[in-house]
Amino acid sequence: MGLIDYVQVKWSYTYTRPGYTRKQHHSVPKDWWTEDVSDLNIDLFRCILMAIRSTYVLPPQLIGEALHVYACKWLPSITKLKSSFNSATQAEKSKAVSRKILETIVSMIPANRGSISAGFLLRLLSISSPHGVSPVTKTELVKRANIQFEEATVSDLLYPSTSPLDQNFYDTELVLAVLESYLKFWKKISPATVDNRHLIKSIRSVGKLIDSYLQVVARDDNMPVSKFVSLAETVPAIGRLGHDDLYQAINIYLKVHPDLIKADKKRLCGILECQKLTPEVRAHAVKNEFLPLRTVVQLLYFEQEKDSKETTSSKLQKSHDLLLGAKKRTATRDSHGKRSLVNKEEFKREEVTRRISHAECREKSQHKTKRSDGKLALNLEKKMVIRGDNEHIGSEKLRGAKEERMSSSKSNLDAKKNIQRARKNMKGEDRDNSDYTLETLRAIFISLYMNLVASILIISFLHVS
Repeated sequence: MGLIDYVQVKWSYTYTRPGYTRKQHHSVPKDWWTEDVSDLNIDLFRCILMAIRSTYVLPPQLIGEALHVYACKWLPSITKLKSSFNSATQAEKSKAVSRKILETIVSMIPANRGSISAGFLLRLLSISSPHGVSPVTKTELVKRANIQFEEATVSDLLYPSTSPLDQNFYDTELVLAVLESYLKFWKKISPATVDNRHLIKSIRSVGKLIDSYLQVVARDDNMPVSKFVSLAETVPAIGRLGHDDLYQAINIYLKVHPDLIKADKKRLCGILECQKLTPEVRAHAVKNEFLPLRTVVQLLYFEQEKDSKETTSSKLQKSHDLLLGAKKRTATRDSHGKRSLVNKEEFKREEVTRRISHAECREKSQHKTKRSDGKLALNLEKKMVIRGDNEHIGSEKLRGAKEERMSSSKSNLDAKKNIQRARKNMKGEDRDNSDYTLETLRAIFISLYMNLVASILIISFLHVS
């Protein structure tokens, strides 16, 4: 019977390890060799893996996958570790083998971040204490886990407690140790980073992860208040944008532990910040009968203060809007006022023009009257000379002189009245109307000149006679 040519063999490349039974590939997967080397003992496995790493052919993720496959096959889970051994001697031997495997795997983890998942690191850390690994190995696991802590999920943190002194079900000490290590690492690199947006995003992801974890462990009947508060207070203020998730965790804890004393309730609710709760959560918290009275009063006070601030801000906004509207109305009135002033000025100019024309007409009529009176006086004088009635002429001359003086005085009074009226008009008018005032003054001077000429003619007539 001859051998079949390997070219004609159809490879299925079906994974036989748990979780990959349905994952079939028609092409050769890159991690096809990890299951084969997982059958070797830890010493041979270490030699082969170190030889592969020294070639730098395979990426660190494949090395991490080989370590993950080997650990899943040879390292028991915590529940199996507690219940699979019947005798103490058998348990000690198995623990020693598992400790060696665990320490060897940890020593071969690539230094590149992401070569293995955060969940796998936390799993190795959870079984490190029961297997009694060295402090160096445990410190290395905590260090590697805190670097990738933001990538973890809540299920990656849910490991039962392995300490015989702990009455609570979940291992909160493990999570607290990784969280504290993460914060030390975060504070160390934060000042040296120019763009710290990634760091802020990272710490807020961790804060949300811890609040979600607290909501799960709050359902543990044996969870003490001190551990719950210690874990919640370890997250810095920058790690929480809001306290809604933290309130949910506290609310669950209060419902599961209704017999808490007043001091524990006060300590538990003291980590809440009312201003970081959304309005919906605050409305729920005010009606929550499990919360202490002091917390409810703080919530009500904050709501009242917020409402007063909103009312004040709305009033200020309204006053601001009113001021803006008044300014707009003033500007509109100013524009209308300017128009009305222009109209008034035009009306005044028309009125001055009308008065000046009226004064000129009146002065012309007075001048004509004076000229006719002068002609009559000359005719009378001729008649009186011809008749030779000297006495009668003298008396007539005196009477005519008196009348002329009276008429001249009346004309002078009229001229004074015209001057006073012109002055009043000049006071009432704007200084910009200088052209119109000059016309008025010209008319007044003309009237005065005509009166002066008439007076001179009368005086000369009397002197001649």
